[in-house]
Amino acid sequence: MKSILLTVISFFLILLVLNAGYYKDWFQAKPLQYWSDFLVQRNDTSGMVEIMNERYGISYTMSIKIKEVVAKKKVAHPVILFEPNSYYRDSLRIPIRAPEPAVFYYYTGLEGVWTNSPNVGRANFLLRISLKGAVLDDIKTPAQLQKILAYYKKFTPTL
Repeated sequence: MKSILLTVISFFLILLVLNAGYYKDWFQAKPLQYWSDFLVQRNDTSGMVEIMNERYGISYTMSIKIKEVVAKKKVAHPVILFEPNSYYRDSLRIPIRAPEPAVFYYYTGLEGVWTNSPNVGRANFLLRISLKGAVLDDIKTPAQLQKILAYYKKFTPTL
């Protein structure tokens, strides 16, 4: 009888804690949100690509497209140079962000650098994003790379 009573009291105490203050917000934001997402997604017939695009957004989609373009060009060790996010915000006025180099590597296995990275000299492709779309340009010479870096010098890379 003691164990049943203690179990019931413990159950009610847990319910009380989960319905009060900080833990109520946490419980609704984490476990309950996960459960409601699961109920929606369990019958979804989308493929893995569509699920990843929906979950990770434009950054993932952009990274995978870059990987496909580089694979078609058959480059041995591609290093992608990303334009600074402040360039998109200040100059182009578009609400987009280039993927962080670490996130880009996680998605694709390819190396990416920002304009202020220590190994920016190894960059052999430039990802240009405009209102019309994204283009992956070759960087053929160190002089061309220096010209590109000089152009983006006034824009600081931001997250």
